[in-house]
Amino acid sequence: MRLRAFGLSALAMGLMVLPARADDPKQVVVDLPGPIDSLKDLQDTGKMIFMMADDNRDGQISQQEAMDVGNQIVGGLFFRADKDGNGIVSKEEAQQARETVLQQKPILRILLQRAQARQPQATTTARNAEQSFMSLIDTNGDGQIQAPEVKQLVQSTVQSIYAMADTNRDGQMSPSEVNAALAGAGRSAMQAAFKQADTDGNGQLSQAEYDKAIVAPANMVFALFDANNDGQISPQEFQAAERALATQLRKFNVPEPANSPTNLIGSGRRPAEVAPVPNITVPATRPAQPAVPPQPAVPPQPRQ
Repeated sequence: MRLRAFGLSALAMGLMVLPARADDPKQVVVDLPGPIDSLKDLQDTGKMIFMMADDNRDGQISQQEAMDVGNQIVGGLFFRADKDGNGIVSKEEAQQARETVLQQKPILRILLQRAQARQPQATTTARNAEQSFMSLIDTNGDGQIQAPEVKQLVQSTVQSIYAMADTNRDGQMSPSEVNAALAGAGRSAMQAAFKQADTDGNGQLSQAEYDKAIVAPANMVFALFDANNDGQISPQEFQAAERALATQLRKFNVPEPANSPTNLIGSGRRPAEVAPVPNITVPATRPAQPAVPPQPAVPPQPRQ
């Protein structure tokens, strides 16, 4: 039972950031679901992202290439939030975008609601964090987010990353530098967590400090399970949480289509036998006309 509860707790922490997808009751999860379920898949995904950013295919990512990718990602989020298309995200549009995210991540909404019910000060903390982030983007202080401000944020962020991660100072990011930067970020996160847990600042973690450090994430998982907020997890609540997590896993599963090369080879079927194959019309190109040789100039005839 303890092992089962521990596994559900770990899944709950991970699934808080998973997007909701269309449910398919016929799908059966037989492995860790999703497009990334092994270290090799993670490495392949990283390589694909690197190649997409490396626009000139020189094996490195320049600051301009990184800013272009950042503008595409952040710009997509910006224009999705900008419902009226005026190039400005108002407070109302930002709130609607936040609501859309919570709709796509129902577990996150439930967790926020229960955390606020248990600790009313959590609402104030979240509001302060949101205001701090808003002030970082809203440089002119008008309470709105404009496209130039978003572009400036991307540029500043990329420049800060390169100032730290571009160790040879050539203005490019090689794969080795990217891997080293990720390792450094992970080490910094671990050091920051250790320092925060070391409340007496003696450079060591006592049993009491360690227990206190893991209370917050444990309480988050407990709040997710405790549906009626009575401070206890009943067998019914435990089973309900188990079903909810299983549902999220099914939604995150990305099944391989029946007409993928792997399935076609395994089944021995042709693509048209699995799904209709559309006729793609390719625009006809006009054949090149043979060059007309220049005619020699005719000298003027003398007058009679």
